[in-house]
Amino acid sequence: MLGQNNTHANFSVDDLAEAKNFYVDKLGFKVKKENENDIVLESGSGTKINIYFKSDHKAWDSTVLGVEVDDVHSAVKELGENGIQVEKLEGSDATGVMSHPEMGDAAWFKDPAGNWVCISHMV
Repeated sequence: MLGQNNTHANFSVDDLAEAKNFYVDKLGFKVKKENENDIVLESGSGTKINIYFKSDHKAWDSTVLGVEVDDVHSAVKELGENGIQVEKLEGSDATGVMSHPEMGDAAWFKDPAGNWVCISHMV
């Protein structure tokens, strides 16, 4: 069924150039294709992310993109070195990492358009 197919994410931004700078230059995604209205990025694992311009963009109030990492604390440190501030949400430690014994570690930050991105290491 559908679980056998590749997956992708879709979300809007209010400034496509700023989004490209953030996701490509700061986070390291690769540009698969782009035009004046949208950009398709690809992760190392092949997941595609379609980011499109929307003049009346409103940031979603929950996570639009999740990225699995080997070590959330190391990823948080690397994000900080790239000028990306991890949010200190209720239940997180001083670095912004939440730990759940059955789910693993996670941390959240926002892209320039206010969209939530999660990094996690699931157990």
